[in-house]
Amino acid sequence: MQSLDSHTINEVGVPSLVLMENAAQGVALNILKHFPEANKILVVAGKGNNGGDGIATARILKSRAQKEVVVFLPYDVDELKEDPRVQYHIAKKFGVKFTQELPNIEEFDLVVDAIFGTGFKPPIRGKWAEIVKEINKKAKKIVAVDMPSGISSDTATVIEPVIKADLTITFDSAKYGQVLYPASLYCGKVIIWDISLHHQEGECVRDYIINVKELKDYLPKREAYTYKNREGHIFILGGSAGKTGAIILSAKACMKAGAGLVTVGVAESLNPVLENALIEEMTLPLPELENGLLHPNIADFIFNDEIYKKWNAIVIGPGMGRYKEGQRILEDILNYWEKPLLIDADGINNLADMGKKGKELLKKRKAPTILTPHVGEMQRLTGLYAKEIIENQIEIARNFAVENNCYLVLKSARTVIATPEGKTYTNVRGTPAMAKGGSGDVLSGILGALIGKMEKIEKALVLGVSLHAISGEISHKEGDIETVKAGDLINNLSKAYRFIRNYDENKDEFANFFVL
Repeated sequence: MQSLDSHTINEVGVPSLVLMENAAQGVALNILKHFPEANKILVVAGKGNNGGDGIATARILKSRAQKEVVVFLPYDVDELKEDPRVQYHIAKKFGVKFTQELPNIEEFDLVVDAIFGTGFKPPIRGKWAEIVKEINKKAKKIVAVDMPSGISSDTATVIEPVIKADLTITFDSAKYGQVLYPASLYCGKVIIWDISLHHQEGECVRDYIINVKELKDYLPKREAYTYKNREGHIFILGGSAGKTGAIILSAKACMKAGAGLVTVGVAESLNPVLENALIEEMTLPLPELENGLLHPNIADFIFNDEIYKKWNAIVIGPGMGRYKEGQRILEDILNYWEKPLLIDADGINNLADMGKKGKELLKKRKAPTILTPHVGEMQRLTGLYAKEIIENQIEIARNFAVENNCYLVLKSARTVIATPEGKTYTNVRGTPAMAKGGSGDVLSGILGALIGKMEKIEKALVLGVSLHAISGEISHKEGDIETVKAGDLINNLSKAYRFIRNYDENKDEFANFFVL
């Protein structure tokens, strides 16, 4: 953002005051739209450009909508930066009232936070720390300009005190602190407002928020002459005693998500369980050790049969168990399988237990490899603490994917998809109702179906993660936040597909955190 700002002003020649005016117009218009009943408004302004945005907003609200606006600005005019100083003199001529003493916040319908912007490095100290606490305690509603003051643009770390906004109007692009938890909890609803920054032609954008409006073009198309093998034959390998549910959920989700054929490989003693649970999906009984654990020579058994040549993708890991011989199975598949491979759950744990050897095998693979860890599994893969992963989720996902030549689907309250080329996609949909055992197994099945039939792995992952999240939203709406089960996500995949296929943002009944 700082680079774009500098380029637009210094190289393109757009005056910085024009950009400030565009920003203030966006803030004022959204205040009028979302808080039309707010007649008495307090703008709390810092001495930098964020404060300048706030002062200009105050002037627009007064002149355009005749709102009663007071600007709390605890600085002398000569302490302000150049553009905020200009905005101050203009606002004074429009009759905007300024005060250096904090008014009684409870008298105002709305507080506009224009203290610190994107360049701020936490924490807030001194007098501003006390003012922020007072605002949070007494304000009826809070609108943040660009960033809630105290939140970093670059990380999800929260160091109190910070403004807890009901609405944030940010400029040009979302910032990491608005996308990732826990910082995003302090932003309220986020509106991304175009202030006409100049994006250079050919500029490499690396980070995206998944936009449902664009997903219709991602949907696979079934031709009139298609047949089941053309829609992808997916092999899912895993299961162990007490964990057959994981691979059953994955298999059912895979078929429901659009795979033409699904074959499930499990230990021979567990096969009757799967035969009883699965109707549309096929099973392949395999040699085992004890407790339903797959035999380490499974790869030899599988790849000696010509059937494997018909598979389009392999999913390994759901319910597999974490054991030394499991590492051998994974190693053989990484070495031998030359089509898309998705490693989930205990497949990831076994990979982590292989240490450097596992990562070297990832780097050597020429076919696409997808890892789908949750935060605990990512800890095992990287040795990082959970807090560090959560608060720096995008960068950590990107670095791992690039360094290990793989696609990474890092699951948390937000799910981040990272590519081997360094691009990331963040999913901001879904619901806490999905925090149930088996949800990850359902996702592995959905992704397995899509990577087995779609040419672009990147698009398959973005679509699959979105289907999973939207199905969760639908399940939540139709039930209750406490009662959603993993199986509900499978049952509602049809509705999730239709939601994307017929998407109308004006009829989007689910709470979308971002307005893109």
